Amino acid sequence: MLSESVLIVTGVLMIGFLFAPLGLGGGILYVPLLHYIGGWDLDQTLIIVSLLLTAITSYGSGLEHRKQSYVDDRLIRIALRGAIPGAIVGVIFVFFSGTQYKSIFKILSVVVVGFVIYKMVMRITSQSKPADPNKEVQYSRLTGISAFGGFLSSVMAVGAGLIYVPAMKFFGNLNTRTSIGSSLNVMMVVVPIAIVTHFLLLTGAQADVLKAEVWLLAVLVLVNFIGAKSGAIIGFKMFNENQLLKLFVGVLTITWLNYVFDLLT
Repeated sequence: MLSESVLIVTGVLMIGFLFAPLGLGGGILYVPLLHYIGGWDLDQTLIIVSLLLTAITSYGSGLEHRKQSYVDDRLIRIALRGAIPGAIVGVIFVFFSGTQYKSIFKILSVVVVGFVIYKMVMRITSQSKPADPNKEVQYSRLTGISAFGGFLSSVMAVGAGLIYVPAMKFFGNLNTRTSIGSSLNVMMVVVPIAIVTHFLLLTGAQADVLKAEVWLLAVLVLVNFIGAKSGAIIGFKMFNENQLLKLFVGVLTITWLNYVFDLLT
């Protein structure tokens, strides 16, 4: 049990550090970390813990991006019009899926994680194009895709940065760094709403699980914030974006293979 806790704490610290510079919350790895190493069941309890850690990552990095003015508050508000309702619908979907949730989660994970790996490989191999200042902002598309991001956030216990960042870049016409900062600030609002909504629907037994792990959760929150804050400040100074992305793709591939194996057995 102690060795598992040490592995989880170390993993959370590293995920926060590496994901923060990319504008991601880390939920896509927090879930398998807690499920496969910590032995947590795939239910609303795990969703809440993963979302809590995702929120800390987004705040640790998002506040730093805001301090450096890498945000667009107008587009953040546009995105939130879709993301907040999407997150609430996602919580309701999880609640009514009941015992089918585990299978739904793993199928979604195989599809979404596979898509994320593909997009990250394309991002590594392609040249980044600067934003066109004359290109029209597509408000309705930004709101619509953000609604999907909010839904995925509640269902898959992720921040949905892989949805918000490209949406901000391509539909909001922002540069990469401002897209990342704006994505993180969307997550800073949406993820806490998803957490509270999930918490209101917990059973007594699920709430007891969280109470029993309160000290571990406190440690995870602390190390996660340290990792995310330091990653946002010095992550890009120590590593270039491609190095971070390659590491990210490697870890995601292992995660994806685990989900595929689970579905086949």
